Amino acid sequence: PPQTGDEGFEYVLDNVVMPILAEYKPDIIINSAGQDNHYSDPLASMNFSARGYAKLNERLSPDVAVLEGGYSIEGALPYINVGIILAMAGLDYSQVIEPDFSPDKVSQTRQVTREIERLSAEIITLWKHRAQLAEQKFKGKKYVENHRQVYYDTDNILENQIQKFKVCSHCSGVNIITSSSDKGAKILGITIPRDACKECQK
Repeated sequence: PPQTGDEGFEYVLDNVVMPILAEYKPDIIINSAGQDNHYSDPLASMNFSARGYAKLNERLSPDVAVLEGGYSIEGALPYINVGIILAMAGLDYSQVIEPDFSPDKVSQTRQVTREIERLSAEIITLWKHRAQLAEQKFKGKKYVENHRQVYYDTDNILENQIQKFKVCSHCSGVNIITSSSDKGAKILGITIPRDACKECQK
């Protein structure tokens, strides 16, 4: 939720992200290190610090960190990037401090904490019951279709996306995405999985 501070991000890491990673055992971990969550970012209304980012990265121990954007170019990005790089190199990041840092800038209310705890419990419950939920969603279906809109604020583009996923009992299934924008452009993307069966390769 908005106004989530370092404490909240750490709680989600401890109670959602790390338990799921421990069970799933991914071959590679990529930290998509978007920096919009920094307390100085003018859009996101979050309370995350550069040291919070570094600690998250240290705990996550990713194979790759992609240093992405944010809207606080001078107030956040240099400090977050340094913190993440130091953490990945196994070096001390405790002295990475924003010039305007104060503890109240990364604090969160009790109400925010309760909402984080509620959402974390809900997500873990969904994770534990994912097989049953998938069976309910996909049973008896040849295709599953999802519709969504994505607004790209930097380019003022509204995308309308239709994802059609083929449910296949022999492989991972084909993923078909039809996309159009309010500017008139249209695309079709088809993803054939590496383990595709002969039927899905057609």
